[in-house]
Amino acid sequence: MILRRILQQFLLWMITIILFLTLLFQPRTTEYQTGPRGMFISAKYSYTIEAHVDQFKEFFHYIKENKGLGTVYNGFSLTENIWRTFKKSMLITIPALLIGFFLGIAKGIFDYRIRNKKGKLLGVSTTRFFLSVPDLFLIIALQLLIMEAYEAGILPHIKVYGSGFLSVVILDIIFLAIYPLFYIANITFFSIRDEQGMDYIRTAFSKGTSSLKVLYRHVLKNSFLKILSHTNTITLYTLSNLFIVEYLTNYRGAAYFFYETVTSPASFVNGQQFKVGVYPAAGYIILFTGFIFVAKILTEIARGLVSPLERNR
Repeated sequence: MILRRILQQFLLWMITIILFLTLLFQPRTTEYQTGPRGMFISAKYSYTIEAHVDQFKEFFHYIKENKGLGTVYNGFSLTENIWRTFKKSMLITIPALLIGFFLGIAKGIFDYRIRNKKGKLLGVSTTRFFLSVPDLFLIIALQLLIMEAYEAGILPHIKVYGSGFLSVVILDIIFLAIYPLFYIANITFFSIRDEQGMDYIRTAFSKGTSSLKVLYRHVLKNSFLKILSHTNTITLYTLSNLFIVEYLTNYRGAAYFFYETVTSPASFVNGQQFKVGVYPAAGYIILFTGFIFVAKILTEIARGLVSPLERNR
C-alpha cells in the first residue's frame, strides 16, 4: 500500500539524515608538529569515537539551549536565513523539475513520432547531443551567447549574473531544466518504443483506432510508470547541479551558502583547527534531504493514481 511505502521512505530519510550528520560531525582535530621558532614540520589528523559522540551531544545541546540554530546573520536568525536561502533555491529548482519532466515527455513523444521522417535529426539526435554535452559547457556557452547577442544588437540587455534579478532566475531555471528535460525525453522515447508490437496495440488498431489515440490513450499511459520511476534520478541530479548554476550566476541560494559552510580554508597557520559551519550545514542537509523525501512521496502517490496495481502493491 502507498501508506506503507511512505513509511519506508520516511525511515530511509531518517537514516540518510543520520548518516549525513555523522559525516558532518566528524571531529576535525589536527595535531601539529613544529620545530624551532614554531616552524611547521608536519600535521596529522586525530580521531576518537568519544570526540565524535561529543559533537552530537554539543549539537543537540545547542539546539535545546537556543531553541533553534540561533545566531543572527544579515538581520535574520540562522534558522530564518537558512530557510530564506532554501526557498530562493526552490524558486528555480521546482520549476526546472516540472519543466524538465513535462517538456521531456513532450520531447520524447516528438522524437518517437518523427523517428522515421526526414526531420528525425531534430528528434533523438538532439536529445543524445544534449545528454552528452556537460552542463557546465552549456551554461557558460549560453551566457556568452546572450552577451554576444547584446553586443551585436540582437537582444536587449539581459542580466546573466547576480542575485535578485528576474532574468537570472529565468536563466537559472532553464540551466537546471536542460538535463532533466532531455533525460526524460530519452526515457519516454524508449518506453514508447518498447510498447511496439504489444497485443493491446494490435487490438486497438484492428478496431480502427487512430495512431494518435493509441499513442496517447494506451501507449503513453502504460509508459508513464517507467517514466515516473526516473523522477528520483532527475531530482538528485538537479540538486547536485544546483551549486554549479548558483555559483556561475552568483545566485545566492541554499546550495551556494551550503558550499561556503563546509568548504575548507585556502590556507592555514600552525595550530589552526579546521572548523566548518556545522549548524547551518546541518540545517541545509535536513532541508535538501527533506525535499528529496517529498519528491519521492509525490512520485509514489502519482504511481498509485496511474496504476491501481501500484496502489495496492
